[in-house]
Amino acid sequence: MKTLVLLSLLAASPEATRWWSHVEYMADDKLEGRNTGSAGHRQACEYTAQEFERAGLKPGGAQGYFQNAKFTVRQIDESKSSLVLQRDGQSTPLTLGQDGYFGLRTQPAPSLKAKMIFVGYGLVVPEHQWDDLKGLDLKGKIAVFLTGGPKSIPAALKSHYQSVPERWKVLEAAGAVGIATFQNPKNADIPWDRATLARLAPAMVLADPKLQDARTQKISLTLNPAHLDKFFAGTGHTAEEIFKLADADQPLPKFDLPGAIVAKAAVRRSNVESQNVIGLL
Repeated sequence: MKTLVLLSLLAASPEATRWWSHVEYMADDKLEGRNTGSAGHRQACEYTAQEFERAGLKPGGAQGYFQNAKFTVRQIDESKSSLVLQRDGQSTPLTLGQDGYFGLRTQPAPSLKAKMIFVGYGLVVPEHQWDDLKGLDLKGKIAVFLTGGPKSIPAALKSHYQSVPERWKVLEAAGAVGIATFQNPKNADIPWDRATLARLAPAMVLADPKLQDARTQKISLTLNPAHLDKFFAGTGHTAEEIFKLADADQPLPKFDLPGAIVAKAAVRRSNVESQNVIGLL
């Protein structure tokens, strides 16, 4: 039925026919997904510029209709990377993809050994006198936190202070060297088994270091909520406890995690150039 309605609209409206022609072009397999920096993306940009010109828009970019942007591409090489928990003289290897994985929004240090501390939600929200870091010693440590926040803080404000630059600003000032995050499974849009598949995909950031969020961060990890007790062992706390408190909107405890994490990250890097397309009316 939906297809018949669409076909009827296309038959009745020249505007709809023109719109559909753009969709067909952009969705065509020959553009190969229009990945940033790819030949297919460039082809899509050129098509857009031609349509802008046809519509009477003036060029608004530094290069005609185009504004070029340089990106750095990062991709983890897990065969040469590792995570190990060191505790009480014992080393326990962690399995990448199952226990956790590296985030590549920032460039991880090739090697790092650091203690960890659980900081609740890791939020500092001055407007609501909320400070998860107050009184904690984060110097040289990895801040471990549950994503989200208390219900008492409005969603828009919470989202702002959970953003990478805002969160890292306060963690860096407190002396942290990196982060390790995990989600409450009840609130996760994508289950771990699916989310972890994306860890091997290339990550892309603007090449200019001044435009990179948290560029001083030495490590970013995402932890499997089902395996958290590997990290919490010996603290007197459990993952189940943390999730129950969060579900009940109760304050989360803060505590040091015994031992240290030893990380080695091998990252393949490359550079690409992509385009914005700008037309002035």
